[in-house]
Amino acid sequence: MFEKIMGMVKEQVMHSIDNVPGIPEEKKEQTIETTASSLVDGLKNHAAGGGLSGITSLLGIGKSASTSASGASTGGLESGVVSALTSKVGISPAVAKSVVAAVIPAVMSLFKKKIDDPDEPGFNLESLIGGLTGGKSGGILSALGGLFGKKG
Repeated sequence: MFEKIMGMVKEQVMHSIDNVPGIPEEKKEQTIETTASSLVDGLKNHAAGGGLSGITSLLGIGKSASTSASGASTGGLESGVVSALTSKVGISPAVAKSVVAAVIPAVMSLFKKKIDDPDEPGFNLESLIGGLTGGKSGGILSALGGLFGKKG
């Protein structure tokens, strides 16, 4: 599942940065790789830290369709990606922030859409968190199961 998640993120990043000015052509591939890996690392940290509420907040689960994830929820993700882009790729902080502004909402929207899609029965909140945490039992997965009446 982790490879599927990473592939989805990379594809979304690739599409999202097409309209971001200031990324030198020779740095686009490195920008895609760094953005995707930094974003997934941030999501893994949220999931592994028992952040079920953080993940659901990031995805806008339990909110009205017109409500997006709050800036406070994505702050850690944003700063991690901006830092990685400026230090590893060498793009300016302003361009890195533009990348983040385009990518994070697009990726969260994609995950939410996949979770809500009945034609994607293998992709749900539990599989997303399991993919991010390496499918480790206990912790967040047990808590998630407990929400649905399953014993851990």
